[in-house]
Amino acid sequence: MILGRDEVINKEARSMLEGLRLTWRKGYRQVELESDNALLVELTLPGKLIDSPLMEIRAIRTLLQRNWKVRICHISRDRSTVVDFMAK
Repeated sequence: MILGRDEVINKEARSMLEGLRLTWRKGYRQVELESDNALLVELTLPGKLIDSPLMEIRAIRTLLQRNWKVRICHISRDRSTVVDFMAK
Protein backbone atom coordinates (compact mmCIF):
# COMPACT_ATOMS: atom_id res chain seq x y z
CA MET A 1 0.00 0.00 0.00
CA ILE A 2 1.40 3.38 -1.01
CA LEU A 3 0.47 6.34 1.15
CA GLY A 4 -0.05 9.84 -0.20
CA ARG A 5 1.96 12.78 1.13
CA ASP A 6 -0.94 14.03 3.29
CA GLU A 7 -1.43 10.60 4.82
CA VAL A 8 2.27 10.32 5.64
CA ILE A 9 2.33 13.74 7.34
CA ASN A 10 -0.86 12.87 9.22
CA LYS A 11 0.55 9.57 10.52
CA GLU A 12 3.93 11.07 11.42
CA ALA A 13 2.27 14.06 13.13
CA ARG A 14 0.10 11.67 15.15
CA SER A 15 3.20 9.71 16.19
CA MET A 16 5.04 12.90 17.13
CA LEU A 17 2.05 14.09 19.17
CA GLU A 18 1.78 10.82 21.07
CA GLY A 19 5.53 10.80 21.71
CA LEU A 20 5.39 14.33 23.11
CA ARG A 21 2.39 13.48 25.30
CA LEU A 22 4.15 10.41 26.67
CA THR A 23 7.35 12.37 27.26
CA TRP A 24 5.43 15.05 29.19
CA ARG A 25 3.61 12.45 31.32
CA LYS A 26 6.91 10.75 32.14
CA GLY A 27 8.20 14.06 33.49
CA TYR A 28 10.90 14.86 30.95
CA ARG A 29 11.32 18.60 30.54
CA GLN A 30 14.24 18.75 28.11
CA VAL A 31 13.67 16.85 24.89
CA GLU A 32 15.29 16.60 21.48
CA LEU A 33 12.91 15.40 18.80
CA GLU A 34 14.20 14.31 15.38
CA SER A 35 12.24 13.72 12.21
CA ASP A 36 13.22 13.00 8.64
CA ASN A 37 10.10 14.79 7.41
CA ALA A 38 11.19 18.38 6.68
CA LEU A 39 7.64 19.62 6.13
CA LEU A 40 6.47 18.24 9.47
CA VAL A 41 9.43 19.86 11.24
CA GLU A 42 8.65 23.17 9.54
CA LEU A 43 4.97 22.99 10.52
CA THR A 44 5.76 22.33 14.18
CA LEU A 45 8.51 24.89 14.76
CA PRO A 46 7.43 27.47 17.33
CA GLY A 47 7.20 31.01 16.09
CA LYS A 48 6.34 29.99 12.54
CA LEU A 49 3.25 31.66 11.15
CA ILE A 50 2.25 28.64 9.10
CA ASP A 51 -1.34 27.76 9.91
CA SER A 52 -2.21 24.09 9.62
CA PRO A 53 -5.64 22.53 9.31
CA LEU A 54 -4.29 19.34 10.89
CA MET A 55 -5.56 18.85 14.41
CA GLU A 56 -2.35 17.01 15.31
CA ILE A 57 -0.15 19.95 14.30
CA ARG A 58 -2.27 22.34 16.37
CA ALA A 59 -2.08 19.95 19.34
CA ILE A 60 1.72 19.65 18.97
CA ARG A 61 2.05 23.44 18.98
CA THR A 62 -0.09 23.63 22.12
CA LEU A 63 2.13 21.05 23.84
CA LEU A 64 5.24 22.97 22.83
CA GLN A 65 3.97 26.02 24.73
CA ARG A 66 4.21 24.19 28.04
CA ASN A 67 7.00 24.85 30.50
CA TRP A 68 9.68 22.66 28.91
CA LYS A 69 12.43 22.77 26.31
CA VAL A 70 11.79 20.84 23.12
CA ARG A 71 14.29 21.04 20.29
CA ILE A 72 12.89 19.82 16.98
CA CYS A 73 15.42 19.02 14.26
CA HIS A 74 15.32 17.64 10.79
CA ILE A 75 17.62 14.70 10.07
CA SER A 76 18.45 13.26 6.68
CA ARG A 77 16.73 10.09 5.51
CA ASP A 78 20.14 8.38 5.31
CA ARG A 79 20.73 8.92 9.02
CA SER A 80 17.16 7.85 9.78
CA THR A 81 17.62 4.60 7.82
CA VAL A 82 20.63 3.63 9.93
CA VAL A 83 18.67 4.23 13.16
CA ASP A 84 15.71 2.20 11.82
CA PHE A 85 18.07 -0.67 10.94
CA MET A 86 19.64 -0.62 14.42
CA ALA A 87 16.21 -0.60 16.07
CA LYS A 88 15.19 -3.75 14.20
